[in-house]
Amino acid sequence: MPISRKDFLLNSLKFGFGGLGISFGSGLLYSYFANVNYKKDFPYLPENKVNLKQNGKSVLILGAGLAGLQAGCELVDRGFKVTILEKTSYAGGKLKAWKDVQFAKRIFKDKPYTREHGLHGVWGFYKNLREFLGRHNISLNKLNDEDSFYYFVSKDGIQNKIETPTWAVPFDRFQMKNRGLYIPSVENINEPTSGQLKTFLASLKLWGFDYSSQKERSYLDKITFYDWAKKQGISEQYIKHYFDGLSEMGFFMKTNECSALAIANFIKLGSLPTDSRVDYYKWPPDETFITPMVNYIRSKGGVIEFNSEVSELEIKNTRITSVKVNSLFPKKKFKKCRVCGNIMDASHNDDCPFCGAHSSELEILTLDDSKIKSYTADHIITAMDLPGAKKIISTTIPFKEEYFEKILKLSTAVIFCVNLLYENSDAWEKRFPSKEFWNAHDFFPTGFKVLGFTSNWASKQIPLLKENKADLIEVQVSDWKQFSGMSNKEIAKKVHEELKLVIPELPEFTEFYINKWDNYTGHRPGDEGNRPEIQSPIENLYFIGDWVYIPHHAVFMEKTNVTAKMITNLILDKEKLPDGKITILKSGTPDWQIDLLSKFTSVES
Repeated sequence: MPISRKDFLLNSLKFGFGGLGISFGSGLLYSYFANVNYKKDFPYLPENKVNLKQNGKSVLILGAGLAGLQAGCELVDRGFKVTILEKTSYAGGKLKAWKDVQFAKRIFKDKPYTREHGLHGVWGFYKNLREFLGRHNISLNKLNDEDSFYYFVSKDGIQNKIETPTWAVPFDRFQMKNRGLYIPSVENINEPTSGQLKTFLASLKLWGFDYSSQKERSYLDKITFYDWAKKQGISEQYIKHYFDGLSEMGFFMKTNECSALAIANFIKLGSLPTDSRVDYYKWPPDETFITPMVNYIRSKGGVIEFNSEVSELEIKNTRITSVKVNSLFPKKKFKKCRVCGNIMDASHNDDCPFCGAHSSELEILTLDDSKIKSYTADHIITAMDLPGAKKIISTTIPFKEEYFEKILKLSTAVIFCVNLLYENSDAWEKRFPSKEFWNAHDFFPTGFKVLGFTSNWASKQIPLLKENKADLIEVQVSDWKQFSGMSNKEIAKKVHEELKLVIPELPEFTEFYINKWDNYTGHRPGDEGNRPEIQSPIENLYFIGDWVYIPHHAVFMEKTNVTAKMITNLILDKEKLPDGKITILKSGTPDWQIDLLSKFTSVES
């Protein structure tokens, strides 16, 4: 019997939508059952755990931060003779911690307070770092399901909270679908702002961003996120109440200074709710993470030399033949900070003027105390922060190469970590009750002059503080230039005044300290185009860390870990050693819906 055109169209639609439903359902089932390793807290790759015999090759690592220590762990496992040089007295780089014998002595009676570089999160999309942590039995302080890292507080009183997902991938996104942000209009905070659809469409472009496309990377690298957002029709209110908070937390600058690429990288990697959740290192990280890595390297025959600042490189033809340390110190008595490694006049009697470490961390040295040594190795890995790498390049590389010139153009970010101790205080608990929806252990302030990302160490990290009814609140201030000419006490008071706008019942703070860091990786327009690849023009010199370029989509400490694994594989290839290659995971959970989205969106349009 002949079928009419109308029936044909109806049947086609039925079959079409049925096919879409089957495809969608199949895709969900695939996401649920596939990629199981990516859904573990610590992905397990048995092939990465090796213990190979000595191969007779040596590696010298410049810097005992996360990149240097993790590369050291991988290389000693694969039979290399590893030596690490660190200019300060403490390992860990931007995750270092040290004992502050002067702070909160009433509370920390039995053991000195451990002062950290600052609060650091471990995102769900850190798949390679988490694989490393699991392999070395490093556990995390996992947040409870009712806790959330993403709590936004605006100066006009608007609160937003993105809950922590509890459903399995891929159903976590459905759990979050009705839990969006409330963004008020400029005219009336009780009415939502316009432009929600444009913001949603722009967010789809960020979720679908294709990092592998050099064209898209270049486009986003040439523009601030603020300018990109305005081109997409995102309202000022969305930028102010959400994106500015994210930008200050992750990159220590607002969206009008931060590149669009930096924020696109971060949002893309955390596009799945499960991947965007955050855990913390167990406190104190020097004892739970850093020292175990140092001990591991030493147990395998590796050497770590502290207070060894690289000062000279001897280069012959296209190879480094020796590395000298401590040869450029002043010819007279001087003071050196154990925490940041900077030197100052011997007459300086206050806290470190560079990093803010307590004066007890400054030691008087003479040239006789600073031993000048030379080291040789088959391979030299620079695992320093950007200022350290720039100093080496500008003082020890005798010839001009575009590779090195570009590194010198890279920017850094500066941050003040202001820590205020409030004793006999339950002000935070009253403001953010732990048993209610609006509980918080940190918050993203938006619209404030001073406040940046703010956290309470007593809430989740340091139980002893809570037991003693004390709040230790850390505020990461990225707009540090406003403090020009102020004393530390004046800066602390300014931060306290704005904190009271959010937490009115705070008493006066009893103690404070301020860490000053100028060594964070910059993410301004143009920085991506200047990032070096791991291999330098010098045959046996390499650069690793979160500021280099790698053909792998990763950010922050995940990128640091990936570069440590990549340099290990590169050296294995160069030495033609067939065993021990490291499997590197995708950063973030592979997801068919997000991958499909990238086929239909572009950040350029």
